[in-house]
Amino acid sequence: MKVLRNLNLIIRPVNDLCNLDCAYCDAKERYSRDTISRVSVKRETLKKLIGDIGTSGLKTVRFTWHGGEPLLLPDDFYEDVFEMQAGLSGVEYPNTFQTNGLLLDEKRILLFKKHGVAIGFSLDGNRHEHNAYRFPDKERFEALMANIRLAKKLGLRFSVIMVAHDKNVREIGKICDFMAELAPPNGFIVSPLFLGQGALAPLTIRPDDFSEFLRTLYDKLELLPGLPCNYVYAVKKGLGGGVPKMCFFSGRCANFVSINGAGDMFSTCHENSRYFLGNIDQASLSELLKKHLEVYSSEIEPQFAGRSIYREMGGDPSLIYFQGKGCTRRLVDGLDPYFRSYTDLIRYAQKKK
Repeated sequence: MKVLRNLNLIIRPVNDLCNLDCAYCDAKERYSRDTISRVSVKRETLKKLIGDIGTSGLKTVRFTWHGGEPLLLPDDFYEDVFEMQAGLSGVEYPNTFQTNGLLLDEKRILLFKKHGVAIGFSLDGNRHEHNAYRFPDKERFEALMANIRLAKKLGLRFSVIMVAHDKNVREIGKICDFMAELAPPNGFIVSPLFLGQGALAPLTIRPDDFSEFLRTLYDKLELLPGLPCNYVYAVKKGLGGGVPKMCFFSGRCANFVSINGAGDMFSTCHENSRYFLGNIDQASLSELLKKHLEVYSSEIEPQFAGRSIYREMGGDPSLIYFQGKGCTRRLVDGLDPYFRSYTDLIRYAQKKK
């Protein structure tokens, strides 16, 4: 059986709690002092988790602090976490926070810089209109922009995470110019707005529109070679004979697990009760990861029915590193709706070479 040496750990320390109410978000539990004390992860739980990492045989554990809004927790909470992590020997443990950015200030930025933390700012474009699903007023958009510029001024590593939807998808050229001017040190990350089959599903970006968006993005970034973006970088990496970093391009979804504020662990990058593995307070991390690999191979991978980008594109040897099957979070009847967008982008890039 496969043994994990590198793990991407998605931690949701406050579950769905957030200080915003984004229209396209299905996490609707709002922040209050009562709820955060009730649902947030306990220090003892993280101490147990980090202690288990030290004896697990893992070489790298990437901590991605997600939400909700992880920065609802105070600085002293994360100072304790960083101190616990410092006790790890022989394990790399990079920390990344995905945040709406409104709760950052100079003190917190300097704390994160001191500990080598990277930030992913959620920002859907350079104008308030691009961010209308996120911010009901322009003031909060401007507050976020001020915090991003402060982070850059103070030397904090950060990326920008953009959700592609109907309010920004036709303006990617201008948005790329803005990103190039902003020059996020870790580049920018694009994700299609996908809301499944629920009440919010009408906001989902159509696959054809996302394909067109990716082609336009590729052409624009050919003119801006110093601006890395996840999709373009992944395609060029794979075509150049390397393993793409994006899990649904490379087929490395088994390297991801998630954990919520109660210490419950799941065999996917998002919380899904179908793939519940157990609780870190009640089982060792090694036991949970062993179960995770079993669940992934017996329950998750079979849903893709043997499909992969490499096979879909005819088994071309030059595409051998594109072993991705799509995103487990977006599966509809065993298919990622944007799977064709991925293969279309690869073919487009091949023609451009």
